[in-house]
Amino acid sequence: MAYVFKIKLKGSSQPPIWRKIKIHESATFLELHWVIQKTFGWHNSHLHQFSPGGWTGTPILQEDLGIEYFDQEPFSDSETWPHGEYYHCAKIKLNQYFHSPKQMITYIYDFGDDWEHTIELIEITDDKILRPVCLTGKGRTPMEDCGGMWGYYEMVKAINNPKHPEHGEFMEWVDFEKGQKWDVNAFNLEEVQERLRAMRK
Repeated sequence: MAYVFKIKLKGSSQPPIWRKIKIHESATFLELHWVIQKTFGWHNSHLHQFSPGGWTGTPILQEDLGIEYFDQEPFSDSETWPHGEYYHCAKIKLNQYFHSPKQMITYIYDFGDDWEHTIELIEITDDKILRPVCLTGKGRTPMEDCGGMWGYYEMVKAINNPKHPEHGEFMEWVDFEKGQKWDVNAFNLEEVQERLRAMRK
């Protein structure tokens, strides 16, 4: 079976930024992390986690951050799912969490900028799918490290208004030519599919 998810970037508006994906039910949460990264165009440069309540609630699914993050909470044994607190996201499958449409979980990317995504299971299908696909979407993904949703919209204002005091600074940062505008509606499904195909390779 396959799951169809709608993933929306919390706080986005005019337009709301979202992607609809289809992925096999036995995929792990780590695989879902990578699909989100590719469909939104994030760069996987920051920490991430899945949890029912965003910054609150358990179980929390994370990656093994390695020895440099020696203060990371110890992972619970996967056999105790879902009664422990922290689990390795590569060891828990989607069908261990999701069982019926309308179930949700939150994915947070970048614990500084706090890009919070709501993930809703909208359909369970009998489709035999080997690889994840993006079905559709809307809205341009923000620049990383711009200060979260508030910082993103301030950035857009500055770029699209030549009289804004920070116009030149932001134009240089995003490497825009004079006269270029930031199109908040930009979404190219074929580019997203190409990123997913590259990920599979």
